[in-house]
Amino acid sequence: MELVRRTIERYVKLTDAEWAEVVPCWHTYTFAKGGRVSEAGRVERRFYIVESGVQRLYFEHDGNDHCLGFSYDHSWSGDFDSFVSQRPGRFQVQAVTDSVLWGIERADLYRLYDRMPAMERFGRLILEELIAGRATREVEQLALSAEERYRRLVQRSPHLLQLVAQKDIASYLGMTPETFSRLRAKVR
Repeated sequence: MELVRRTIERYVKLTDAEWAEVVPCWHTYTFAKGGRVSEAGRVERRFYIVESGVQRLYFEHDGNDHCLGFSYDHSWSGDFDSFVSQRPGRFQVQAVTDSVLWGIERADLYRLYDRMPAMERFGRLILEELIAGRATREVEQLALSAEERYRRLVQRSPHLLQLVAQKDIASYLGMTPETFSRLRAKVR
């Protein structure tokens, strides 16, 4: 529960009375390596904070997986698009490693939004962070060379190279596994 408190406090401060309402809404969920955190076609009921493990967000198209991102220690996980819209999700979220996540049900989070202005602000700040991150990713995909994208990943999240399959990292970076392999050998 300490992780939940530290995470929320990165955005807002709550009183002890507010914490007493927030704490019972969060629960731990474990996912074995390969397990589905979220499934395309289903409405996302929870949003998560990662305590441990790595998950990948992807969609399937023309028989191929297209990786959009990874979540790991102390970051957000789940299909936020489906969580907010309450429409069937377009994405899969899969545990790349055994994972422990802290999750909150949508109904609980929205009830907290209604009852506490600080929690509503928390939700807005998360959304802003996710939108800014998506914009950065789009610019990187369009404006940077394959080598520059690889170097940024190595700077930002070097641990993924040991935990995630090369084909998934290559997909995330928008390159073939062969190009990824050449870059990995070249850039040390």
